[in-house]
Amino acid sequence: METTVRERYDQQARRLDALLPQGPRVAVLGSTEFWHADSERTCAEVGRLLAGLPSLVLLTGGVEGIGEAVGRSFFEARRTMGQEARVYHVLPEGEPAWDYGETLFAGTDMTERREILARLSRLYVMIEGGPRAGHEAEVASAQGAAVIPVGRSGGYAATLYAQAIRLQAIDADTWAVLGSNESTPEMTATAVARAVQSCLEAIIQQGVVVRYDRPTDPVGEADWDALK
Repeated sequence: METTVRERYDQQARRLDALLPQGPRVAVLGSTEFWHADSERTCAEVGRLLAGLPSLVLLTGGVEGIGEAVGRSFFEARRTMGQEARVYHVLPEGEPAWDYGETLFAGTDMTERREILARLSRLYVMIEGGPRAGHEAEVASAQGAAVIPVGRSGGYAATLYAQAIRLQAIDADTWAVLGSNESTPEMTATAVARAVQSCLEAIIQQGVVVRYDRPTDPVGEADWDALK
């Protein structure tokens, strides 16, 4: 029987999934240029804060702009802490590898790469973003993943934030910061890191991104390692 296009994307995603380390995973989606005046600073702070989450694996689409800014900051923070970087970029076959982290290859072009990246995580962060990044977010959502939109950054993230019902794992105050034009880059990045941790803990504990009472004890390494 002939393999369908969707089945081929699923197969490629499974192949890359087997190459990635165990542990919680988040992928960053967004624009290839900075459109909001605060985005570059916000991304750098997001990367630095996410690097502090135990065993977290960061995925990017291997492009400049949002993904690179978050990815490089994450990589440098991990290196400063003396920890394994755990940054992975997904690019089409034949593209050059990045000079930091590890580059994985799948798909014949960026369209296929977007489909595959959107199948590799249960949690995504969207900063800015145009129609292509928006399509990635839609595919990820269709796969059952949660997408955290940084609404104040503009672009598709603002559209998604305005249309979305707040993810139940994210408290109302954190959600409000993500969409407020009054939020500073530092406030926004802190809200992103808090939202990511809350969503990952919800997935670990209940298998879905739902509201829950935060545990008294921090999430242990074994719990983080069990989450992909």
